[in-house]
Amino acid sequence: MPIIGGAVLLLQISVIIHAMKTGRPYYWIFIIMAFPVIGCLVYAIVELLPGSRSERGLKKFGSDIAKAMNPDRDMRRHAEELAICGSVENKLKLAHECVERGMFDDAIRLYESAREGQYVNAPDLLYGLARARFFNGQHATARGLLQLLQTEAPKHYPQEVALMSARAAAKSGDRVAALQEIAALLNDFVGLEARYRYAELLYEDGQVARARSELERVVDHAKRFRVGAEEREWAKLARQGLAMLGNPA
Repeated sequence: MPIIGGAVLLLQISVIIHAMKTGRPYYWIFIIMAFPVIGCLVYAIVELLPGSRSERGLKKFGSDIAKAMNPDRDMRRHAEELAICGSVENKLKLAHECVERGMFDDAIRLYESAREGQYVNAPDLLYGLARARFFNGQHATARGLLQLLQTEAPKHYPQEVALMSARAAAKSGDRVAALQEIAALLNDFVGLEARYRYAELLYEDGQVARARSELERVVDHAKRFRVGAEEREWAKLARQGLAMLGNPA
């Protein structure tokens, strides 16, 4: 209806003007233009109602939309910042963007160039470099970096670091160590990824029945408890795995 359309347009213009006048990030303009009603609602909750329970999730939602509409925006900005100031922080930001885009060789060069002086074993740097090398197929090197990180900064995302180290062990051929290390995480790991990875390794090790059991536990957990979007993805992968395995004999 024309009246409703006019009201929505007026709302969009008002919210965009508010965002520009108050110095909010420019991605809000794209979100509000692309998603007139929900974009305005998300803007109001995130920017005008700070501290709300939904704030963190909605900020990520807004950021994800902005990246989808202009995927190279952050890459260009971080490259420009690095050109102006070659600080370790700017190198790490650009390296992270490179990893997100699959530019692993570039990310590794950036991380390595930042490993100097007091930052040689900085936790964020070691973890970022390990991830870049892992995804680049350099699994043994990645595991060595993760083990160094566990020694230098044992409280730095310990579960995530331990899980990736176990995965690197598996990729390097040390399946026994990988299974032991992931099994040790299962009771304390926050989320479903560790159990899914455990099932994956069990299957690769020929332990199909145990793999099926672990996948069923992932699916059952997602059914019984309220889980977030990331956990639902692991449950989805687990269901796909069970479908591939078929019914037990």
